[in-house]
Order: sequence, then C-alpha cells, then structure tokens
Amino acid sequence: MNSSRNSDLITFSLRCGTEEGIITHRFKVDTQRDLASWARAVIQGCHNSVANRREVNCRCLWHGKPAQLSIHYENGFTLIESKTGSVGREPKKLWSYPFDRLKMSSDDNNRLLWLDFGDSVDIEIDLECSPKPLVFILHNFLSAKIHRLGLYA
Repeated sequence: MNSSRNSDLITFSLRCGTEEGIITHRFKVDTQRDLASWARAVIQGCHNSVANRREVNCRCLWHGKPAQLSIHYENGFTLIESKTGSVGREPKKLWSYPFDRLKMSSDDNNRLLWLDFGDSVDIEIDLECSPKPLVFILHNFLSAKIHRLGLYA
C-alpha cells in the first residue's frame, strides 16, 4: 500500500499479484483517518486470511522435475515431488525449511522464484507463471507470523 498527498487529495494504491503479473488499483480517501482505517483493514484482512487458510500449495518445477511447493503458517516451506505417476505411494519430501531460516527471496518477474535459507545451495523454483502472486502470499504469511509474535511497531 502506497499513499500520496497532492494538496487535499489523499490517495493510496494496492498492488495485486495475478497470473499475468502485478496490477495496481488506486483509491481516494477524504481524511488521514480514512487512510489509516483502510490500511488497518487491509492488513488485518490479510493476517486473518493467512490464519484461516493456514497453507497454500502450488505446482512448480524444481531441477526441471514437477513438484509442489507448500507454504504453511506453522511449518514454513516444504517441497514435495509431484503426485503425477505416483499411484499407491506417498510423495517424497524433497526439502523443508521453517520461516525463520529464510534469509532472502527474489524473483525474475517472469516465472522464477529464488529462496535463500542460508544453505550453500540457492534454491531456484520455476513456477511456470508470474511469481508475484506467490511472493505477495509469502509476504502476507511472514507479516502475519511477525504480527502474531508481537514483533510489530
């Protein structure tokens, strides 16, 4: 959420991740109090959504092979092999990291997501679509966890 003020005009923008990339919605409010109310509602809505949803899964490619990335509110990140062609057996867990191990994340704004958990190997995940929706979801999960722990200003 970004805000700007030109004389008496108060506006803010919400950036949303879509399969095609980022779209921006611009809103106008009458007072700073209205702006604060919007900000509080958006943040609380995101945190409540994370707390209720608990987990988000998406298909991806890891080392060129089909996999599924899970972001879980309590457990953090888990990558499992794709269930395709694995009839009768449990999918293999490829790796798992808690949120507190995440040092950095970045993306190419096209289809690749990089996660750095402090290991000597950088993790590159091909999401086969824009990484922005997942990056925004990841930011909401991290924000909700920080808020729950009381580590906010």
